[in-house]
Amino acid sequence: MIQEQRIVSHFTSLVAIDAPSRGERALAEVVKSQLRDLGLSIEEDQAKEAIGGDCNNIYATWPGTLDWPPLVFCAHFDTVEPGKGKRAVIRPDGIITSGGDTVLGADDLSGLTAIVEAIRSIREDGQEHRTVELFLTVAEEQHLLGSTHAELDRLKGRQAYVLDASGSPGTAIVQAPGNIGLVFDLQGHSAHAGMEPEKGVSAITAAAKGIAAMRLGRIDDETTANIGRICGGGATNIVADACTVTAECRSRDAAKLEAQADQMCAAMEKAARDLGARVAIQRHVSYRPYAVSPQSPVLARFQAACRKLGLAGALQPGGGGSDNNTLCEAGFDGIVLTCGMDQVHSCQERIAIRDLVDTARLVESLITEP
Repeated sequence: MIQEQRIVSHFTSLVAIDAPSRGERALAEVVKSQLRDLGLSIEEDQAKEAIGGDCNNIYATWPGTLDWPPLVFCAHFDTVEPGKGKRAVIRPDGIITSGGDTVLGADDLSGLTAIVEAIRSIREDGQEHRTVELFLTVAEEQHLLGSTHAELDRLKGRQAYVLDASGSPGTAIVQAPGNIGLVFDLQGHSAHAGMEPEKGVSAITAAAKGIAAMRLGRIDDETTANIGRICGGGATNIVADACTVTAECRSRDAAKLEAQADQMCAAMEKAARDLGARVAIQRHVSYRPYAVSPQSPVLARFQAACRKLGLAGALQPGGGGSDNNTLCEAGFDGIVLTCGMDQVHSCQERIAIRDLVDTARLVESLITEP
């Protein structure tokens, strides 16, 4: 059976290991050792060279005793900042929080520990089970950088469950947006800001006018856009001759995603042109949107498992990307599962022990039921 004390101990021990994006090696080595002890074979790809990190994506296989299609379970190693020196605090009410000065790392250690606990439970109980493949990624928090450089042919299965969403277990994310990243490099002309400002062309002013003309925030139910950073200029007595703006847009509709990026680029190009500045634009599709078919076997199995366990079995769209975007683009039938994490990407991140246990119970059911 799923053991509450064991999964809590495992979760808190992994929280204590720093695992920033591109620096996940220490955590991965601990998990690899645990998986080998459970009888899984381990492979790695060459992602670290491609992304400038210290760790590759990990592929682990647990051979099944049943001749059912193999399932892929995916989680990621890395956490967002601030994540150095994380520690888990277990409250009397059954909630685990961070110490308050870092993230907790439930994103995505909740998914990772649930997968490991489910395998331990099945193995100890001697249950019949299908073949399980684990796809454990690096640099997921960097716009899916690790899975973008994955070698997915290493996986035999084509049905996947990605444990990486906020909320109590029992909900599946069946639609998610794509993401286009934008970098605007504006070039103006410097001049003395007090003596002859009219001889200068402010790159910062051009950037500001371009941003003001963009559609930003919530565009519609499927589409968002945001400015991430503005950097440029120097002394106040010099008209700024350079400015860089980073931005992104997201949409669950591919046509809307491209149209939103077009609008943002056109706004910045017009502002630069009107003021006599120049702009160079870098445009990169970080990941593409996906929607899961209502006839998906992965979805049907999830809902059957939820009925058995008394979980909601709810379906909803998501607002963020995950490694499932990469998997779906490669032809996998995959959904993202909520796994208890709450207030992620903040120092208030937390998770209920009950949700850790229920996520592991759900994974166990998916492995042992048709």
